[in-house]
Amino acid sequence: MTLISDLSSIQNILTRYVLTICYALGILGSILNLLVFSQRKLRKNSCSIYFIATSIFNLLAILFGMTSVIIDSYLPDNSSKHSITFCKTKAYLIHVFLMISRSSVALACVDRFALCSQNTFLRNLCQRRIALILILVICVLWIIIPIHVIIYVNIQSASRCGAAGVYQIVYSIYTTIATSAPLIVMILFSIWAIQNLHQSQIRTQPAARTRNAYPNSVPRIKRRDIQLVKVLISEVVAYVLSTIWFPLTTIYLTITADISKTADRLAVEDFIRYLAVGFLIYLNSCSMFYAHILASKPFRQESQQLFLPFCQQSPHQRGFRGTSVISKNRERLKYIYHR
Repeated sequence: MTLISDLSSIQNILTRYVLTICYALGILGSILNLLVFSQRKLRKNSCSIYFIATSIFNLLAILFGMTSVIIDSYLPDNSSKHSITFCKTKAYLIHVFLMISRSSVALACVDRFALCSQNTFLRNLCQRRIALILILVICVLWIIIPIHVIIYVNIQSASRCGAAGVYQIVYSIYTTIATSAPLIVMILFSIWAIQNLHQSQIRTQPAARTRNAYPNSVPRIKRRDIQLVKVLISEVVAYVLSTIWFPLTTIYLTITADISKTADRLAVEDFIRYLAVGFLIYLNSCSMFYAHILASKPFRQESQQLFLPFCQQSPHQRGFRGTSVISKNRERLKYIYHR
């Protein structure tokens, strides 16, 4: 077998089997994320609002993006691949959904940085109302900013939907900036949030006896907010590892666009483009719930609470044993989150 056929076979396997499994797990995980962060004790937290927004737009990206990718792997000659309207609409919507999701995570990092700050004004910005306003603002911005995608993106050779000519250069610059900016914000503000949290814990211990006299000098951060920082860091790590390849690949392909290439090199570049644009990006959208579970024990316990009412084996157990288990878990979570 040649390199071209080998890479094509690997791509088909990744799409048909790996992405199909991720598709199902991603939909389930996004819904569970929404259920967990929509609970009464969490949805009042500003950071949870950003997590809810991220889950919603990740779910939309999975439904609108991955569905067609998986269908194309089984039906390579379906008519949608030749539809200009479908090409433009899909490219625009997926870009909007992913950018709102990334921006929501970036805002969550800024929110946690502000919460862990000594500055009272910054801490006061961590409010649910402000989070809702900012989510609305980024939704409007990312609906307007990528309008050019609908105008210039078109079907190219081999029924590939993308940019060409001068717009390919413009689009590569735009996507590099648009993708890199949220990642830079995530990395910087998550690092600063961790530093502020560490310094706050150091200051809080010796100042515990004087907190009543100076309530604003040593802010006490709740255990719930510390756990949300851990959940956020897991999300940032997943975003960075899966998304950083997209701008790098875009820059490389743009720089080498006019270079004469062999068929094998073109096959390798197409496979790398697939990994960066059609695989890792969607894999990231599907992985958030599972990254949260790995990062935070309270999040795992909150997730278990969603299934406990359905795990009772008999009416008798539902009335006594099940109630006892749920009550114990609720008391444990109440201690963890409100400590």
